[in-house]
Formats: sequence, C-alpha cells, structure tokens
Amino acid sequence: MMLHTGELVAAEQKQLEGHSEFWRLWLENKEKLLSCCYRWLRNDSDKIEDVIAQTCEKAFKAYTRSSAIIENEFAWLCRIAHNLCMDVHRANAKHQDIVNHVSELPNQFYFADNQSTSLENEHLNLSLYNKIIKEIDVLPKELRLVMQYKFMYEMEYNEIASRLQLSPENVRKRVQLARKRLSVLKDEYRVLS
Repeated sequence: MMLHTGELVAAEQKQLEGHSEFWRLWLENKEKLLSCCYRWLRNDSDKIEDVIAQTCEKAFKAYTRSSAIIENEFAWLCRIAHNLCMDVHRANAKHQDIVNHVSELPNQFYFADNQSTSLENEHLNLSLYNKIIKEIDVLPKELRLVMQYKFMYEMEYNEIASRLQLSPENVRKRVQLARKRLSVLKDEYRVLS
C-alpha cells in the first residue's frame, strides 16, 4: 500500500531538483519501510503515515546536510523510521499512564465539559450574526432602534421605553414585530445547521 500517489512523489521530486539521488534511494526503499512500520506500529495506518512522512523529512535533511557516504541505505532509513516508531510508542505509553492515573483517582481531578465549537459552527454563527445585523439595519426605524437597544445594548424594556418616550407595552410589541420579520433568518439557520 502506497501512502503517496505517483504524482505527489513526482511533484516532490520536481520541487526539489538537485536532490534526485536522495529521492532515488527514498523511492527504492519506501515500500520496505512501510512494511516495517506496519509491523512496529501494529497496522495503525494514521500513525504509520505520520512516521513515514517524518522519516522522509528527517532523512532528507540529514542527507542534504551531510557529506558522509551511506553504505546501507535501507538500514539507515530503517533506523530513522524505527526510532520514530519507538517515539510513538513512548508517547502512547505516557498518555495511557496519565489516563490510568486519572481513572484511578476520579475525585481528585475535575474536568470541565467540552464547550468548544467546531470551526463550521463558528462560521455559521458568525454568518447568521452578520445576516441578523444587516436585517436589523433595514428594519423600519421604530423597530430597528428597539431591537438595537434590546439585543445589542441589552437594555431593559422600561429603559428603552423611557429613552424612546414610549410605553413598555409598545416597546414589547415592537420587539415582537421585529422578531417576526427576522424569523425568516431562523428558518434559514435551521437549514444550514
């Protein structure tokens, strides 16, 4: 199984012209390295892909910086890949130790609920917010002012009423009318989310 397509390898070679000798040895040994990594990382293809990429990067840097002659290219690449695989195992073991420690003492650790939002949701919320602001701007002035005071400046109905010299009931009614006009956006948001 190849992790990179022939076109990607060709593009990498073209991008790094002058280093064709490294790419020759990389391409000759990549499949054997993959086989070893599959064994060392127990067929975890995501981690194998990362290790192969890191091996390529480390080997390329070492190859281009050093003038030493590599007698056994596969053994050299294999050692780099093996060390990276062992780093992955050590990181996994460290992670598992932490998980075990926390699991054994649940009363000593506090975990907050994960409240982070995805980038897509953040984008949708920002998009909806911008649409609402635009729609508020095109509302008739009497509705626009009430909505701005209520939702942008978070003023109470009585405060808005005194500022606009209206009754609190009138302010509530205007908020209700403006919400009704903006409800179209709520339906649009449901379709997006």
